[in-house]
Amino acid sequence: MNRQLTTFAVALPALVLPTVALAVAQGANIAHLDQASVPAQIALFGQAFLPALAALIATRRLDWGFRRVPLRVLALAWLLPMLCVGAGYGVAWVTGLAAFVPGSPLDVLIGLVPGVVPFLVLALGEQLGWSSLLTVRLAETRGPDATALIVGLAWAAFHYPLMVFVPGAVEPGVPAAYAMAIFTVEAVALAFPLVWLRLRTGSVWPVLLFHATLNASIYFVAQPMTGPGTASAWLLGEGGLLTSAATVLVVLATARLWRVKDFRTPAAERPVSTAAA
Repeated sequence: MNRQLTTFAVALPALVLPTVALAVAQGANIAHLDQASVPAQIALFGQAFLPALAALIATRRLDWGFRRVPLRVLALAWLLPMLCVGAGYGVAWVTGLAAFVPGSPLDVLIGLVPGVVPFLVLALGEQLGWSSLLTVRLAETRGPDATALIVGLAWAAFHYPLMVFVPGAVEPGVPAAYAMAIFTVEAVALAFPLVWLRLRTGSVWPVLLFHATLNASIYFVAQPMTGPGTASAWLLGEGGLLTSAATVLVVLATARLWRVKDFRTPAAERPVSTAAA
């Protein structure tokens, strides 16, 4: 197990840094991806698949986790990220820190249902590394909470080279150190329900749906409905203060829903205690 984790920890940055360097050398700007060269776009989008590739380098015996789960679990994995994003952006809209641009109910529905599908592909590339290798292997010797903390920190660190070196990854005027710190808080908070869902269902599907819905909620729904506002670049989006604070609060408020011993056990038969097994 230790050898696999060590190999993963070495292989991932060895894959990430050259791809970031390629994107920078090609003049990539995440804010203008449509203008980036083909190699730059491949390098940037390919980042999402590097955790999976590093996991396969570490071992061919992955617990892939493609197991069926109850629909109530998938519903939970779909709703939680929407609550996180909705709470953060909602505060900004209500307080006037960012302008609210109404969208049609159909646009919202499309963004949150079929709009999730493309992000599922990208989430798969990441979560085969984070969930099918790192989470499962760490949990063999640690509890879910300790595992979640490590996974969250690793997940955040994975994004640091992009945030530091690639233009557009951090909003103009926002210090990279600030964005990295706030994004780390968000990543660690999200890791707790993601790790618990993965371990307590034995399936990667809730994790993929959660991750994909989070991205779809931001980029297909919340961002298009948000206009310029006071310091909105500091407050919203991935690595925004309001988004991260709302994520922490939603995760804490819904802990009873995702901190269960076994989602496969019918609710009527499940013990009341939510302590880690």
